[in-house]
Amino acid sequence: MRDELIETIKSRGYWRINFQPTGQPQSLTLRECEDLIAKNHVRLRGWYYPFYGHGSANNHGIENHNTFCQGWIDSGEFKEFWRMYKSGQFLHYTVVHEDWMNADTEGVRFHDLNIEPGKYLNFIGSLTYFITEIMEFLSRLHRSGMYREGVTFNLSLHNTRGRELTSFEAFRHLSFPKATQAETIEFKKTYTPKELDEAARDLAIEPILHFFELFNFADVSVDQVIKKDQEGLYGGKFQA
Repeated sequence: MRDELIETIKSRGYWRINFQPTGQPQSLTLRECEDLIAKNHVRLRGWYYPFYGHGSANNHGIENHNTFCQGWIDSGEFKEFWRMYKSGQFLHYTVVHEDWMNADTEGVRFHDLNIEPGKYLNFIGSLTYFITEIMEFLSRLHRSGMYREGVTFNLSLHNTRGRELTSFEAFRHLSFPKATQAETIEFKKTYTPKELDEAARDLAIEPILHFFELFNFADVSVDQVIKKDQEGLYGGKFQA
């Protein structure tokens, strides 16, 4: 991984995702660490969560270290890296894509937009969809044999003070600005094995609502907004 990638990710808005097993740590091999990502990553809307690219290239790669396997990509609006540790801990850093959607990045292939960094967060794609994908990945890991004694889940959004919720859909704009004054928004919870057996989309509701609330959008409808967007995501009818 390029030495400067972590610095680049942290230079604008970014997400930090961490799964920490409770109880006895796992004892995985490096091959098992990579296989867990390869077999359980989520691809509900074309892009991977987390990104898994075979082999190595100038802009992405898979690497083995003493205690973890690591994957990374640095391409346009897609800048992220993950680590799956032998202990079963998963760590992921990824940029807020909206902060890198401008004429100087490959992001214009997907969005005809030129967005000021730090200004917006797409409440459909970068909040509801994204958190649902994270929980789907966690659920898949659990079903594959991970976190049999539970897991501590930590999700945080950084460099976000003054950021507003928006949508890139013509008919999904909010009537009034919904912004946060928090520099960092964090959701942390320890899940039991029984809770991890629940549907991923249901597990995602609580953290999604937490982030909406910190953006002063506490009255968002679970049934009419969040669950409908999740249905579109799983049904292949997702929005931007």
